[in-house]
Amino acid sequence: KAAKIWKRAVELGDVDAMVFLGELYQYGEGVKLDKKKAERLFRMAVDRGDAVAQNKIGCSLHSEKKFEEAFRYYALSADQGFTEGENNLACCYRYGEGTESSKKAAKLYLRAAELGEVYAMVALGALYETGGNGVKRDGKKAMKMYREVADRGLALAQSNLSNLLSVDGQYMESFRYCKLAADQGYTQAQYNAGYCYENAEGVERNLGEAKRLYALSAAKGYGPGIAALGRIGA
Repeated sequence: KAAKIWKRAVELGDVDAMVFLGELYQYGEGVKLDKKKAERLFRMAVDRGDAVAQNKIGCSLHSEKKFEEAFRYYALSADQGFTEGENNLACCYRYGEGTESSKKAAKLYLRAAELGEVYAMVALGALYETGGNGVKRDGKKAMKMYREVADRGLALAQSNLSNLLSVDGQYMESFRYCKLAADQGYTQAQYNAGYCYENAEGVERNLGEAKRLYALSAAKGYGPGIAALGRIGA
């Protein structure tokens, strides 16, 4: 039903409808999955200057490793203040994809993070953790950024925060965040939580639980999980 409504709106030239209908085709929600139709609709919206569609086309091109074209569309989206576009543009600057690696990455991450873009916040945390792209290494800022997103439930941030807390010797809190990420199916966290159970790091030793978590990560082809499972026995 939604698809019919959006199709009619597209026929009337509604740009938002082009994006919404494109998303239905992109994910196969209420319509048959058709990525070509999705891209065609997104490009219709791009031709009308829509920032969301510009970012989506950028993502599509990026997945095809057409980095220079992806960079151009991300830039168009970011120039309109679309936070996901800013975040993706920052990634291009950070990793030198479609452009030279640049200090602009941190500025774009910061701008997107200030608007609540969670992946930008994690990326900014990673810059603080390692340093680079004009950012000085700052473990406290990294931990603060990760924690803010981890407490919103993002597994990636929970895992990253857990790693920092472990390095800092805060094993119980590290395990707590690690287990939260593992319970969401985050592969590295499943392995790390298994390690904690095996070695009584922040939690009481439990080899049965260690094996279970190692097995979950191993089932996804995660090398350390496979090795650990072989070591302690399946």
